[in-house]
Amino acid sequence: MAVQHSLRQRLLVSMAAGFAIILVSIAIGIWSYARDAANHSYDRLLSGAAFAILERTLVTPNGPGVEIPYSALEMIGLAESDRVFYRIFAADGTTLTGSESLPVPDQYRPTDQPVFFDTRYSGEDVRFLLQGRFLAGAGYGDWVVVQIGQTRIARDAFAREMMINAIALLLFVTVIGLGFVWFGINRALSPLIGIERQLRHREPTDFSQILITPPREVASLTRSINGLILRHKKSLDNAQAFIADVAHQTRTSLGALHGLLESASRQPDAEQRQVRIAQAEEQAERTIRLTNQLLSHAMIIHRADNTPLERKVLIDVIRAVFGDIIRDYLKYDTDFSIESDGEPDTHTYVMLDEIGIREALRNLIDNAIKHGAAPHKIDIVVRSSGSHCHLIVDDNGPGIEGAKHASVLQRFSSLSTGTGLGLAIVKAVADRHGADLNLAQSPNGGLRVEMVFPVVGGAEE
Repeated sequence: MAVQHSLRQRLLVSMAAGFAIILVSIAIGIWSYARDAANHSYDRLLSGAAFAILERTLVTPNGPGVEIPYSALEMIGLAESDRVFYRIFAADGTTLTGSESLPVPDQYRPTDQPVFFDTRYSGEDVRFLLQGRFLAGAGYGDWVVVQIGQTRIARDAFAREMMINAIALLLFVTVIGLGFVWFGINRALSPLIGIERQLRHREPTDFSQILITPPREVASLTRSINGLILRHKKSLDNAQAFIADVAHQTRTSLGALHGLLESASRQPDAEQRQVRIAQAEEQAERTIRLTNQLLSHAMIIHRADNTPLERKVLIDVIRAVFGDIIRDYLKYDTDFSIESDGEPDTHTYVMLDEIGIREALRNLIDNAIKHGAAPHKIDIVVRSSGSHCHLIVDDNGPGIEGAKHASVLQRFSSLSTGTGLGLAIVKAVADRHGADLNLAQSPNGGLRVEMVFPVVGGAEE
């Protein structure tokens, strides 16, 4: 069984993942900024202390000398948790005061600009400052360099505090943002929830349209559901009509057949009994024909909703299905002809359901033979006229008066003893193909049935 996924949960997880990526990116940037800010703040203390010491450096008769002022010690002692290291040395490396073991970069050259670097010293991370001053006088002229180091405990703690405060604010904003996202998701899904409620509480016999004004993004879904409801209602109506027709028509036909057989069984006269049996055989044939036409009509209606049309050449389809149909009518005295006004190399394409065309042609031929007198003449003509293709069937039967053309296209409407389904099936096929259906007087003296199909893709050579 497939696992159901919550659209709301999926959207929320996606947004939360997006927030998390943004949060991590911002956190990395904040940590870099916090370290730079902490270094800048504490580096100013080191610079101030170095400047104060250099100000008290002078040339004595014995060479350079220095007196470390209290203010310098006070500045570098502001970070109580940190250890401080210092050294004052001449350009030749001679230590004037302080720790001689403090590290100096190999490429360092004395300058009056402060130089900062980080390294490990005495088992701790230490930030060092190197800054020089050129002394001249009393026969001395050279650089004196001040080196001050401070462990990173205070500045790292300051950076962490900035980081934690910023992350806390970001988390708060993220939670608020996700709350708005949750609210927005619920608002966005409310049309779908409304559709679900309408469908869930609907009675099985309720085929009304969904009454909701959805946003544009959901409008196509609503139209599709409404279309599905209409198609389902149409299919159910067709099924109910088919069941009702079958029940009524077969009951009537079988009742008549039973009556004829019962009458024949009670008829003492052999000649009259044979008449009743012959009538019963005719009634049985009518019942079979009725059943076949009912099934044919139901099949046409069903295929209209479930089978797509195919792009084909009409005359090719007519010739293909005619070979199957004619075998059923070989016992009748009938002259058939098929004619096309197109050139042999010209193909006019229409959208067709081959089975539907076969059933329409079969019923037209069946009607012509049933209602006409032998010898029968049936002409089938395919004619092209620009954007349309015409299928014409002419017979030499009794024909139909013009005033009755509309009525004979209805189901069970017959001018004689027929079932009244033949032309109704032809009309259903025409409707299925979007074709016009016209009835007229045939040049052969009977009925002309013309189906006019729209051409697709023009004529191809």
